[in-house]
Amino acid sequence: MINLRLKQERIAVAPVDFSKRLIWPWRRCKVRILVVADGGIDFSTNDFGLSELITKALNSSGRPYVDFIVKTAHRNNGVTCDSPGFRFDNSQNPPAALKFNNANFDQVWLFGVERNGNLPALELKALTDFMNAGGGVFATGDHENLGQFMCSEIPRVRSMRKWYWPVAPAGRLVAPDGGSANRLDTTVVGDTANYQFDDQSDETPQNIIPRMFTVGASSVAHPLLSKSGGIIRVLPDHAHEGECVVPTNLTEKVIPGDARDEYPVALGGGARVQPQIVAISYSGAGQLTDVGKPAVNPRCFGAICAYDGHLAGVGRVSVDATWHHFLNINLNGTGSGRPGDTGYYVGGVPNAAYYDIIRYFRNIAIWLSPKSLQFCFRFRWIYYIRYSFPLIWELHKFEYWDWKSLLDAGSRVRVMLEETFSHAEIYETAKVLLAGAVGEKNQTLVNALAGLNSEKENIFPPLLKEDTVINLVLGATIQSIVNQLPEFPNEAAEYFSDKSDDKKLEAIISEGLDQGLNAVAALLKDQEAFAKRFNKLLGK
Repeated sequence: MINLRLKQERIAVAPVDFSKRLIWPWRRCKVRILVVADGGIDFSTNDFGLSELITKALNSSGRPYVDFIVKTAHRNNGVTCDSPGFRFDNSQNPPAALKFNNANFDQVWLFGVERNGNLPALELKALTDFMNAGGGVFATGDHENLGQFMCSEIPRVRSMRKWYWPVAPAGRLVAPDGGSANRLDTTVVGDTANYQFDDQSDETPQNIIPRMFTVGASSVAHPLLSKSGGIIRVLPDHAHEGECVVPTNLTEKVIPGDARDEYPVALGGGARVQPQIVAISYSGAGQLTDVGKPAVNPRCFGAICAYDGHLAGVGRVSVDATWHHFLNINLNGTGSGRPGDTGYYVGGVPNAAYYDIIRYFRNIAIWLSPKSLQFCFRFRWIYYIRYSFPLIWELHKFEYWDWKSLLDAGSRVRVMLEETFSHAEIYETAKVLLAGAVGEKNQTLVNALAGLNSEKENIFPPLLKEDTVINLVLGATIQSIVNQLPEFPNEAAEYFSDKSDDKKLEAIISEGLDQGLNAVAALLKDQEAFAKRFNKLLGK
């Protein structure tokens, strides 16, 4: 039945942008990102600048109620940025305006160029402490040992990617070279007849193969490669990339003299949480006629590796095969040796590949965020879609929380989550909500729903699938909001008009989660009763 009063209300307030009013600006989730570079990478509009990343991707989260706050730092002096001469142990002189720690930053992105040596011990300890306190880390280099100095001995980062060349220390792997037939070349022929190095600056990207994960009845890509209505399957191409790998030794300590595990066991016990390759690239280019590089020996290799440290009580990590996926020369063609190259801007307008690549960048920032922000995101997104069409018309208050009604509400929420965010967001939301409801150390249910950090496990009996639990949790969460908040968006906005009200939504959602878990128990009881009646009919 259509709520006529609601329809009139919608018409009356149509000019108001409720996406801005539903939660006031100071209540948005703020992700604080520090981007650090060394060597020849900077933050300018030049070819090896990161201006496209910072001003076109990280200038907006692309999600309601989430802001990215980006600061830049460079290890060299004389580079235009927020913190020149940067050091992770805050030893630079003059000191940075914001010290590097978890109080000031939620994640750090590392673009390493310098080849020789390693970070000093005090800086490695500062990064280790940041990561173990929940801070996220993204790191990348390029072929050979580009990036070795800054990245090669950071815990987890060091073993998720190859950083050394032409030889590697014991326990480390040698990175691919940049000139032989064994280089990793993802160049895709664009408008020219032959493979050329400058094809990296045209509008044609490489195709990648995202790893798919089974959760419930669905297959989903990792959240890093998920988008509304589909999957990200492209990255910029380049003639000599680095390589991401899954570590084989999970028993190392973080740094010498520190007893903390590099890869801790999962919260609640069990195996050590292991990184995963979440995207594969194909190296198969022919001879690069403009620079004389030979055709390659074709093979696949790891393009993106991700570590869900939240399952082990530490920060998340993501590494990428090359910073050429992020540089201006690849994204907008600046500095190409071939006239007319404009990257993924075709006639001055970004093409579809560009938007997918930008979404990948934003996904990194969302996924790396600490647990507290993961809760912040999902609480606000559930609230947001409650007052979005069609849920604003379809959901109504009810007193009796039966599992059938909650399943129906949950299925509607799933559709909205996928259309608004991505398919993977359904499972990320359920995982985050359940972690809050059952506690961090009771991870069996949470890990099973995650499905993105371990192989498929048949934990649930056939009568209680993951999808059923997810729908009940999502349905109960949204129903709690429907029952306790005003029916109309403008009234709901006033409910959260004061800074002191920050805990209101959390309390409402927590109550819904309790009801959702009760509904799971009620469903199991009904199924048990049905099984007994069925056995009786069979004479058993």
